[in-house]
Amino acid sequence: MRSRLTASLATIAVTSAALIGVGGGASASAQTVPPFVPPHLTSQVDQVFSQVRAALPPEVWAAAGSTGMTYQDVSGGLREGIISEINGYRTAHGLGTLAPNPGLDGEAQAWADRLAARDQVVHNTALIQRGHGENIVSAGTYCGAACLVDLWKNSPGHNENLLDPGYRSAGMGIAYGAGKVFVVHNFAY
Repeated sequence: MRSRLTASLATIAVTSAALIGVGGGASASAQTVPPFVPPHLTSQVDQVFSQVRAALPPEVWAAAGSTGMTYQDVSGGLREGIISEINGYRTAHGLGTLAPNPGLDGEAQAWADRLAARDQVVHNTALIQRGHGENIVSAGTYCGAACLVDLWKNSPGHNENLLDPGYRSAGMGIAYGAGKVFVVHNFAY
């Protein structure tokens, strides 16, 4: 049953990738939308592909014979990649970048470790009650920086935190458990 499911998912993935023109040596973090997609739909097609990429494990892409579609972290590290994605997104929206906040780094790391150990995703209400913002995401370890930030962008509450003009600094924690990555990103005014 699992192999039939994997083969079916691979067929869907390859068909989807072919329709939006991704494959071969292109990495999922740098996909391009083919010219036949109308410009006003480009960002929506990118979002759909990001969601498909996040939902399907690497063995699906491998089963389709297209390992080039698996996320390749070319940013030098997941943490640095997430920071770069968030700051780039904020800058594109006319906002300032977020300064590092070592205190929030420590708190975010402790919370990410807790989430990974328990295999759960819950917010740190004590942090939020102190007036901080918090984005949490959990995904398969094949989901890299662009993929993880895309998941936040596509969630209204998380996107609101990413684009809050009042936030000046941020801290992050990353932990692994149960075959997943858990990322906690805290924001401060």
